[in-house]
Amino acid sequence: MSAGKEFNVRPGCPNLIERIESGLLSYGNDITIKDNVLECHLDDFVSLSDEIEYLAKDSLKVLSAQGLKKSLIGIKIYADSISVLDHYPIFYNGDEVGELRSAVYSPNFKCCLGIAMVAKSHQSTIGTHQVIINNQDYQLELSPLPFS
Repeated sequence: MSAGKEFNVRPGCPNLIERIESGLLSYGNDITIKDNVLECHLDDFVSLSDEIEYLAKDSLKVLSAQGLKKSLIGIKIYADSISVLDHYPIFYNGDEVGELRSAVYSPNFKCCLGIAMVAKSHQSTIGTHQVIINNQDYQLELSPLPFS
């Protein structure tokens, strides 16, 4: 901090657009205490090998063997702006199938991009998903993370 003082250097972080476009997850927004590393695609950072011991390994092995019921996925909303201040339910044919966790307008993609936790059973469904934000209905398209 002192070395950069004359240049007005301060702590920073990626801006929201860059964070969401690149799939950089934010704890508290995209990931909560109710999620596990497998659902959040962080399994590259966890070993299920018998050679390595840690507290939650047995539980993660069970979850892995059972198959995931939900996971994080990208979403595209073809709108010019969006204001996401909370988690919002995602619907498919009237059934709640997930929740939007964060979103922002991306000038690079010319639409709003978001990160959502969606039931695996609905990640490959053909048709339109929807989310209601501030009493406005948005149609959305599911997309892999990071966005490309």
